Amino acid sequence: MYVDDCIHIEKTDQCYDCEHFAKGILCPLLEALASGVVDLNDEITVQNCGFYKPYQRHLSVVDSPPPAPAPPETVQDVEPTGDDPDQGGGDVIAFNK
Repeated sequence: MYVDDCIHIEKTDQCYDCEHFAKGILCPLLEALASGVVDLNDEITVQNCGFYKPYQRHLSVVDSPPPAPAPPETVQDVEPTGDDPDQGGGDVIAFNK
């Protein structure tokens, strides 16, 4: 753990696997560091914290249904462009997705 404008928790710190840190619950140690009540002058490794509550992350693979097929593309006619109907402008075809 070290401080430089914010508190950095490393994987070697006990805080990394603590319920307070993992769930975003207020930790008295981190709160004291953040508020300036405690000053950390050098890097430390937290190993035996009195506030530590073990937290085990549980990940599981979840089956998801296959994606739905994409709808077919449709073609639609659009009115000719231009103000003068005699000028035409041609047929414009737009593709909707």
